[in-house]
Amino acid sequence: MTFIVLAVGLIAVVLVVLCVALWRGAQAGALALQAQDVARHNPALANAAVYRDQLLDLEREHALGNLNDQELQVARDELSQRLLDDVGPAGPEVDASGSGTSGHTTAVAAPRQPWAGLTALIVLVPVLSLVMYGLLGQPEALDPLALKQGVSNEAEVTPEKLATMAAALTRRLEDEPNNVEGWVMLARVQRALGQFEPSGQSLRKALALSQDDNLAIDLAEVLAQQNAGNFAGEPWAIIQRVLKADPRHLNGLFLAGSASYTESNYSAALRFWERAREVVAADSPDAPELDRAISEARDKLGLAPAAPPASHAGVKAALSPDAQIRGRVSLAPEWVGKVGPQDTVFVYATAVSGSRMPVAIVRTTVAALPFDFVLDDSTAMNPSAKLSSMSEVTVRVRVSKSGQAMPQPGDVMGSVSSVKLGSRNLSLIAKDVQP
Repeated sequence: MTFIVLAVGLIAVVLVVLCVALWRGAQAGALALQAQDVARHNPALANAAVYRDQLLDLEREHALGNLNDQELQVARDELSQRLLDDVGPAGPEVDASGSGTSGHTTAVAAPRQPWAGLTALIVLVPVLSLVMYGLLGQPEALDPLALKQGVSNEAEVTPEKLATMAAALTRRLEDEPNNVEGWVMLARVQRALGQFEPSGQSLRKALALSQDDNLAIDLAEVLAQQNAGNFAGEPWAIIQRVLKADPRHLNGLFLAGSASYTESNYSAALRFWERAREVVAADSPDAPELDRAISEARDKLGLAPAAPPASHAGVKAALSPDAQIRGRVSLAPEWVGKVGPQDTVFVYATAVSGSRMPVAIVRTTVAALPFDFVLDDSTAMNPSAKLSSMSEVTVRVRVSKSGQAMPQPGDVMGSVSSVKLGSRNLSLIAKDVQP
């Protein structure tokens, strides 16, 4: 609505400016035509106008002191004589005011008003504006319902849409091979599609153009995924190089901990994650997940749970049990042994209808199943969309071999609908296959 009001206001301002300019132009044109008409029908009047201007020039010269009284009178007499010679005895007389009079008058038509032009302008400007906006703008943005549906549709990213995006990016990069952002975007799309080898190649091309350590860490993770989760060789070499240059590189510490954990080197995983915890702010959305990872590593080592940071503990204490969902996630018997122990397990809650974006999420591995989970505001992905703002949700589980948040064909899934906040002992089973 604000856009419409502003657009109408701007069109009105433009119309006012154009109409005033057109009106003044028409008036000036009409006066010029009148002067031409007078000169054509009555040359005497035209001559009188010329001599009147000359008389005014003489008076200005006298006022400036360039002519004395005698010189002014002589010049006036000469000017009057020339006027009488030009117009003859029947011509107009020049009175003291400089206006001409004669025994007859010349009829001059009144200036025509530009009503036709103004009407066309008032009609055409809004119409042409609407036509141009319809051709070049986004009219659907004026429809809140259509806009909402468009956002909802964009949230449903399918493998087909990703494949289309990858093809479009590939064509674009053929013409723009030095576009770093394009190579990074293509790598992410390919990774979401499970195309780890092409994703790694795209990241290498991006790194050839920009030595970004975050891109290097992404490459290490993609190479490990390409090698079925094995970080041996180049992935570990990349991680160590990044951490040697920057021991507090957050993404490097995260991945180093995950790599150590997959190798059952829990002491190294704990060391990397605790260093990362020193870097992460207490109110960061990564803090709860990192705290759980540290807790799991300490549990594997038989160590007592670490006390959470005071600020984070205060947040936990402030959470109401009625704003939590507790339960146990497990793997259906027919899938036992068919998924890898290090495959990632996502447990998350979404709105019952509308967006599929998680409002709370926790992550573990198949090896930890059955796993007792707690979903609350501390596990929110977006501080503006929390679990406590919902009355009921759908709780889902997804076992991902790729470890990616984007669902992939072959992922094992399960869900429970219409779960009330405050629910306890929820049973969530991964048993269905993502098509």
